[in-house]
Amino acid sequence: PVTEVLYQNIVISNMELERMKHLLDLHVKRRKPLLFVGVAGTAKTTIVKDYLAEVKVKSDANAMNSASINLNSYTTSGALQNIIVGCLEKRSGHTYGPPGHRRCVLFVDDLNMPYVDDYDTQGAIMLLTQVLSYGQVYDRDRLDEKKNIVDLLFTACMNPKAGSFMINGRLQRRFTVATTYSATAVALHGIYTKILGRHLQGFGQQTQRCCEPIVQATAEILSFIQNSPAFLPSAEKFHYQFNLKDISNIFQGLL
Repeated sequence: PVTEVLYQNIVISNMELERMKHLLDLHVKRRKPLLFVGVAGTAKTTIVKDYLAEVKVKSDANAMNSASINLNSYTTSGALQNIIVGCLEKRSGHTYGPPGHRRCVLFVDDLNMPYVDDYDTQGAIMLLTQVLSYGQVYDRDRLDEKKNIVDLLFTACMNPKAGSFMINGRLQRRFTVATTYSATAVALHGIYTKILGRHLQGFGQQTQRCCEPIVQATAEILSFIQNSPAFLPSAEKFHYQFNLKDISNIFQGLL
């Protein structure tokens, strides 16, 4: 029930969410990396995390697990390699894989955030390219030893208006790229009517009737702000990015 979970963990299913989760499921089954691209507030991270939560519940506990990595401008190739290797165990010889001979879906959030160096590359990105291309990394203490990685699947998200904006083409070619869009007014209405309506069940009928007008008014305000020249981002007001996260904060305050 909505009332028994943290607000940030509430996920209301809709057609677009299920469509993207199905697309991700097809790629996981075929061991093909999938990259979700969209601006802030388009539910990229929610899609992946909700899918991974469902996989954990539905699948055999011994079949698959998952792990998440959030990249930032300070993420180096060494730090990323330590995280990846930390999810693995030695199987035989130079072969490494997830514990218990399971498969692991590694979710990389904010893929394009690592710092771009003087050579126009990103160390963490290029390490990930190496893993996807050759399925191996080198032991940094003994460079003559390679670690072959098996049963490790990747999916990722990135915001093309943040970080380094783009990623290296050698990495992007390894992914299927899917675009996520901002929620429509109909989707907003369906999501927040359910959330607020459940909260208002403990109040009188007069208060419960306020649910629809509150959701409708909030959606209209967001639409007005997004389409008003006065609230468009600029060089001086680059923080003017109004999206689903702002709507979410409003309703979190009401609960």
